[in-house]
Amino acid sequence: MKKGDKITAIVIAGLVVISSIGVMAFMYLSKGSHHIAEIKQDGKVIRTIDLDSVAQTEDIRISYGDEYNIIRVEKGKIRIIDADCPDKLCVKTGWIKEPGQSVICLPHKLIIKIQGGSKEIDENVY
Repeated sequence: MKKGDKITAIVIAGLVVISSIGVMAFMYLSKGSHHIAEIKQDGKVIRTIDLDSVAQTEDIRISYGDEYNIIRVEKGKIRIIDADCPDKLCVKTGWIKEPGQSVICLPHKLIIKIQGGSKEIDENVY
C-alpha cells in the first residue's frame, strides 16, 4: 500500500465513523419527539393522529369513490390492514412508526406519513 492509499483509507474510515455518529444522533433525537401520523387523500390532509397518545386500537375506513382502505392505529404505530386496490402494496408495507416513514396507496391517492416534532393535532377531522 502506498502512502496516498493509506491516507485515503483513513479519510474514508473517518467519514464512515462520523456518518454513523450522525445517524445514531438523529435516531436518538427523533425518538424523543411526538410521532404524528398525517393521512392525506388527493393531496388534502383528512386526519392527523398523535400516535403516542393512542389509548386503544382503532380501525378507520377511508373511502375513495366505491373503493376503500382500512387503516389500523395502535399506540405508536399505524398501517393499512385492508384495501381493494389490485396489488395491495399498501397492505404489504406493514407497520410504520418512525418519522419519515410512509405508506402509499397510489390507486386511491392515499398517503400516510409519520411526522416528528410537536404539532397541533385534530384527531376528529374528516
